[in-house]
Amino acid sequence: MANTNNLEKTTYTRLAVLLITIGLLIAIEPYMKISIVNKLWPVLTVILGIGLIGIFVKRRTSGSLYLAFGEYLILFSGLALYCNFTSWKNMTRFWPFFIGFLGIVFLTLLFFNTQRRVLLFLGLLLVSLSIFFYFVFALDVRFWWTIFVLVGLSILVSVRIK
Repeated sequence: MANTNNLEKTTYTRLAVLLITIGLLIAIEPYMKISIVNKLWPVLTVILGIGLIGIFVKRRTSGSLYLAFGEYLILFSGLALYCNFTSWKNMTRFWPFFIGFLGIVFLTLLFFNTQRRVLLFLGLLLVSLSIFFYFVFALDVRFWWTIFVLVGLSILVSVRIK
């Protein structure tokens, strides 16, 4: 038990040092000639997400919230990094991905929880909604029919898995 407690303190200490480092980088950026935080801030959130997943792995029995939040941060950071190097105007097309990211988080939690059918259904439903919104709002309105196919597939798969 004492070993686990020391392990948690070490993990939280690493997370605290990471947050302090991020804060200091943000604070000194105005005085530097190159803009690190402006373009590469998503890398910092990826590191934070990996740290949160690390806490989940160390705890093993609980802490699904660490996994969910860490994974969502990593997925969001990938999209933000892409937008930093292209244009944030792309977010008008990619906003449905945020819904899909939540679905992916539910699908990941499926492997660590006993309520498989609910997590599977929610994950597939959210990923399906994300695909639907992307098709309709970013590609062409004529893809509205895809919602029926995607939700139907979500239900079918979640009923088949026990």
